[in-house]
Amino acid sequence: MSGFRTLHRITNDNDGDSSTDSPVWRVKFSPCRSSPSQSSSLRLLAAGASNTIKCYSLSDRSEKDVNSNDVLDASAMNVTCTESLLSRDDYEQKNNSASNNNTAVLGYAALDVVRNYCGADDTAGNEVVMASKLGGHVCVWVRLDPVLKEKGVVVAEDISNGDESSNNCGGESSSSSTTIQQCRKPYAEFKVPTATGTTLAIRPPLLGNYYSKKETEILVALGCANGAVVICKSGILASRPGDNGITRSTSSSGGGGGGAVVGDTGGEDTVVMNFTSFHNKEDDNNSNSAPPGEIIATVGGGHACVMSLAWHPTIPNTFVVGRKDGIVDIYSAHTTSDDYYYGHEGLNFRRVHRLVHSSFPIRALSYSMPEGELLFAGDDDGKLYSYDASLALSETSESFNVASPVKLVACALAAHKGWIMNLCAFPDGNRVATCGSDKSVRVWDCGMGLASGTPVHSFDGANEGWVWGVDCSSGAAGSARLKLVGCGNDGSMQVFSCSE
Repeated sequence: MSGFRTLHRITNDNDGDSSTDSPVWRVKFSPCRSSPSQSSSLRLLAAGASNTIKCYSLSDRSEKDVNSNDVLDASAMNVTCTESLLSRDDYEQKNNSASNNNTAVLGYAALDVVRNYCGADDTAGNEVVMASKLGGHVCVWVRLDPVLKEKGVVVAEDISNGDESSNNCGGESSSSSTTIQQCRKPYAEFKVPTATGTTLAIRPPLLGNYYSKKETEILVALGCANGAVVICKSGILASRPGDNGITRSTSSSGGGGGGAVVGDTGGEDTVVMNFTSFHNKEDDNNSNSAPPGEIIATVGGGHACVMSLAWHPTIPNTFVVGRKDGIVDIYSAHTTSDDYYYGHEGLNFRRVHRLVHSSFPIRALSYSMPEGELLFAGDDDGKLYSYDASLALSETSESFNVASPVKLVACALAAHKGWIMNLCAFPDGNRVATCGSDKSVRVWDCGMGLASGTPVHSFDGANEGWVWGVDCSSGAAGSARLKLVGCGNDGSMQVFSCSE
């Protein structure tokens, strides 16, 4: 029996402001743990035409009969909306009952989530969420590791703001049981006027040991209409080796810098953590007080509009761009130079590859996980391309050869009967999921299955309209934790099981 089946349908309630659900454009599973006690639960974030990003907690119901044919029964999963992420203006307006709601609703067209951690624990670390509205308005939220929060770790920015970074707001879970949601405002917010706001990708913080010692912040890439990619500082401190996977920590009694070990709250001291660089005044000589949104590089201008972006998961400072004219460009600033590592050089990106197999807009891009040996691209003609990028990898991680050939190895000519809107690679490295304007979500084998144009499984009619986004949770192949989710124009999200 196939392990691919529909488990649950989540409806975005749009805060109860309208009887019609607003479209959901992007969904992302968080790589961080959802709670300190429920290791099997998943955290899902959804962004769309609403000015609110919804955060959900998903877990399997143990009492569900696994042999039941009623796979659409809501009892298949526990789904609860736990948080709402808002911009500062939307947050203030929501909490000011006297104000008139005349704010234009632009929605969040792009969303990305990363885990800010450098240790061995594959679920520990702070969650960093970035989303952009049309016009390049970027909001950055950070969620403290639930285990650290349980141990009494506090956030310096919350203390300075009177602990008003979040507030209660009414809401209901998808199972119709009343629950208290947290309305959370961002720790950083900025605007990049040249950015379209439709493409955003966070540089993987886990590769911090390859980045320059001078760099202290998480970087984000934004696409522009003139074909350029803008690399900005987010204002959020990045984990680096030697700090126990946490950005900054101080003792409440010592008040110093990074002497305390985060999570060690023994004695009378309380561990205090700084999330943001522009509030950290200890390293002013290292330019840490610069505001978020500072542009450090502009790459690849003068070409067709950027439609998609993806960073390489293992090769530092390497990303791929999908353009409106069908061209796929790969840029890299990776170097082993000691001058760069110790901060004497800046980020100098150059184009190392140009792939010209398509003449239609490339809206979907992703490297395979976990090593990035394959590159997948989907276009508006319904074609799914697979490229071999493994030659750039080597036995020693200090000698990546980014100029090695990237070759087309397979192409599904009719992967979808319409535009391919989004795709995501499975954590096992063997499969990739796509979604399209034909209202379907499809799972592909990265080998012969993709070459033959036959998907492993197809969820046809997954949504009533276009399926805009798709994402896969982290988990071992065949694990019950491995879930797939798609979102669409009808304002709903469909959760699928992917174990075989």
